[in-house]
Amino acid sequence: MNPVGSDGYEHHPLLEELVRDIASRGEGVLVAVTHELHSHGTVRIAHIRPASGVEWTTAADNIQSARPLSCGPQIAVRTPWRRRIPAPHPSTQGVS
Repeated sequence: MNPVGSDGYEHHPLLEELVRDIASRGEGVLVAVTHELHSHGTVRIAHIRPASGVEWTTAADNIQSARPLSCGPQIAVRTPWRRRIPAPHPSTQGVS
């Protein structure tokens, strides 16, 4: 957990950054992380503002950076549901 200021807001490292809510798959700017007290304990709430301007909240643990990684090599990811079809071998092609 990140430090909480005297105003009750958490100093989250992704504040004012573009984030993705993994629960809804929505994206927007993280504008605040607050703490709500409930009978079972404290709940961390992320406040996200998308381009439309209509904010929503989600559990703070559900957010991740939405910016693409800008450093390091790009890694191709093969999805299991796509089968790669190999190109035909030149010897099996009709020769004129």
